[in-house]
Amino acid sequence: MSITNHYSTLLLLTGLLTACSSLRQRDDITQLNQVFRIPRGQNMYAYSKRGGVVVKTIKKSVNAALYEQQDTLFAEFLAESLPQPDGDPNTLDQSDSLALFFVHYNPTLKKIEEKSPWFRYQDTAFDLDLFTLPLKYRFATAGQPGQLDDKLNVGIHAGYRYDLGRYRTVYFRHHQRSEITSFSIGFGGFLCFAPATVTSFSTAGRVQDDYQALGINYGVATTLSYGSVSAGLALGVERLSNHDRILWIYENKPWIGVTVGINLN
Repeated sequence: MSITNHYSTLLLLTGLLTACSSLRQRDDITQLNQVFRIPRGQNMYAYSKRGGVVVKTIKKSVNAALYEQQDTLFAEFLAESLPQPDGDPNTLDQSDSLALFFVHYNPTLKKIEEKSPWFRYQDTAFDLDLFTLPLKYRFATAGQPGQLDDKLNVGIHAGYRYDLGRYRTVYFRHHQRSEITSFSIGFGGFLCFAPATVTSFSTAGRVQDDYQALGINYGVATTLSYGSVSAGLALGVERLSNHDRILWIYENKPWIGVTVGINLN
């Protein structure tokens, strides 16, 4: 692939990532409008009948619907995931299922900037990514050495992922704002299409003319995602779409590659 084509591809991918990142900044609240798993050991707060604030400690992982309003994270816990009442007023249990809890932090406001501790939440979900495969390495075969392929592959990755989200409040010069970050690990299968070079080298001298055929790639991949951007490793095989597949030395032979993509969901 020429330098010009590489540059054009990079600009296109950068544009897509920038657009997706901007959408995420404008729409951070919507990612919280669902049920998450809340790890144990964290504190939640609620208003008492007397108007004060009470604190409850999560003793076991529980499920809660999270949403944000005016830079405050609220939680409505699912009663069936809460432990049975244990008589301890400091722990969260089924007697608190009707209460509305929130993440709370009291700043000292003696510094220019203060940050609350991170509040953590988790989720497992179906994962769908649009990805590119900028590099893949074909292993040695048929007496030929290994080959690095830099032709652009575009495809779809589908599988399951584990998400870890974090939320905190930031106070800067007495102004309050929230920060939301997410990190995920995924594993699944992929399908992608790319030009495949048919040459004398790749056919062990049985085809003399050089040309580009359509290659169909499939296999498994693992991804690491931060926000809307993902990267990972793929292990796959490739098939030619034409009759020279019986002469092509890489037909159905494994390769390993690097993926870069965008989370569609």
